[in-house]
Amino acid sequence: MKQGRWTLLLLLALLTVAGAQAENIVRIDRIQPQALEQQAGQRAGLFSERRFESGGASLRVIGNGEWRIAPSPDVREPLLVFYHPYTARVSVQDAPGRAVRRQDIFSPDLDPRYSRRALVFPLSDDGPVHVKVEGARYPLRVAVEPGPDYAAADLWHVRLVLPAIGIVLGVSLAVLLFWAMLRDRVYLLYAGAMLFQLLYALCSYGEAYAWPGLSVLARFGAQGIWAVGTLATILLVYLWLDYAGLRKVTPRLAAAVRVVGAYGCGLTLVLLVSPWPADKAWFPDIANALFLLTNAIALVTLVVAWRRGQRHAAYVLIAWVPLLAFTMARALRFSVGERAEPWLEYGLPWVQAFTAVVLALGLADRMLTFRRERDRAKAHAERDGLTGVLNRGGIEHRLDWALIERERERMPVSLLFIDLDNFKQINDRHGHALGDACLRAVTRAVSEQFQYGDQLGRLGGEEFVLVLSGVERPVALRIAEQVGARIRRDCACVEGVAVAVTASIGVAQARDGDSVASLIARADQAMYAAKRAGGDRVMTEDAPARVPEDTKAPEGASVD
Repeated sequence: MKQGRWTLLLLLALLTVAGAQAENIVRIDRIQPQALEQQAGQRAGLFSERRFESGGASLRVIGNGEWRIAPSPDVREPLLVFYHPYTARVSVQDAPGRAVRRQDIFSPDLDPRYSRRALVFPLSDDGPVHVKVEGARYPLRVAVEPGPDYAAADLWHVRLVLPAIGIVLGVSLAVLLFWAMLRDRVYLLYAGAMLFQLLYALCSYGEAYAWPGLSVLARFGAQGIWAVGTLATILLVYLWLDYAGLRKVTPRLAAAVRVVGAYGCGLTLVLLVSPWPADKAWFPDIANALFLLTNAIALVTLVVAWRRGQRHAAYVLIAWVPLLAFTMARALRFSVGERAEPWLEYGLPWVQAFTAVVLALGLADRMLTFRRERDRAKAHAERDGLTGVLNRGGIEHRLDWALIERERERMPVSLLFIDLDNFKQINDRHGHALGDACLRAVTRAVSEQFQYGDQLGRLGGEEFVLVLSGVERPVALRIAEQVGARIRRDCACVEGVAVAVTASIGVAQARDGDSVASLIARADQAMYAAKRAGGDRVMTEDAPARVPEDTKAPEGASVD
């Protein structure tokens, strides 16, 4: 436990070191006042609009427009860094007459030495830098960093983020393989939702556009990010509905989640990819509103489902609430132009990994639950409702497996066919209720005393068979005599009524080429031979009857 605490403290310390940055900016001034119509296009955060005025040395946030940034002197290998640019396009000219450099996270030719969490512009001197920002939806945090220091911090960023990405990717692909084998839709929804969540995060960071195969998404720009995020939300809605069984537990709330989160988001997605309306500036605000409303309704629905006994709703709450909290905290942090603290910056991908793992554990628990339900249903289908032993289908299946094992392992299999004597007279004299009690007493005598509960089956009426794997006929004959004696002793009196239940038993051993039907038929013939010989006795298929010396053994006499 102490080692775990020290590990956590060390990780927090490393995050603090990795996140420590110096801004090294003397002053930021707006070069050109922004017109009101331009300001209307500058949005910060989820919905609000913000005007960015020149703030002198105290301001480290810029928005759309043109700016003059004065770096601090004597910064070693200075880099002008714009953190988390998202959809912003940044143009930089670090000296009059020099070429203007333009970057955004969609650019294919960004410096491969750095990750895409920021746009990085090497500076040639300490003079003022002319900056133009377009298409920014969040305020941009700007800093001038020493090259070696930024490279080291960026390397820490990659080392801390990539393992979390690997966990989400690995778990999602493993669950996708489960779907390929099991064809259960919830596995496909899980894999799709987690992979699209991961893709949305990678697109937001810009890292997706540096990955082979994903770089094609860069041509869609910000609309591609919006589409991926919307698809992730739709998949999550259907995952919650199936994963936690919300349609059955909370049908009305589940319908509200589906209408808002699936149909509403789906409609906005259709409008996003369609040529009309041409201006897509409305989409982020509407999509964010639907996202918040979907999560609010979903949280209420999951809590209600959990309180109604749906345990898998608890898995979703445990997994999803932390990720939702981190996502909102990070978005609000960026909306005011503040850089996310290290615990928030690097906590988000690790919380996403936590979400993937917890939901995967929930899927495993869900699989175990379904397996238990299937086993109970199978046991119910294979068991006789009156006596609790295997029914005809169950015992024939068990005998079939025993014959297969005989062919493979060359071990003997014997069968006892047990038929109760004069059982119709018991029903006629004492009623069917006592007759049923006699049947239960017989099954208890055989299964409990001889521990053959999983090999005893009721064919119907008062007929039973006992499958003896690994038992040859002479031993099976002795067991049959013990079974007959046990029934005679334990079932002489049932529920206080003297009924003197006895049984005729036929014994047969499996031969080469035997089937279930042929083996049962030979044992049945032996049982009828015992019946014709007077009943309450054992007879084999090709041997004379073994008549007990005293067919009415004294109560309590040993039969072993």
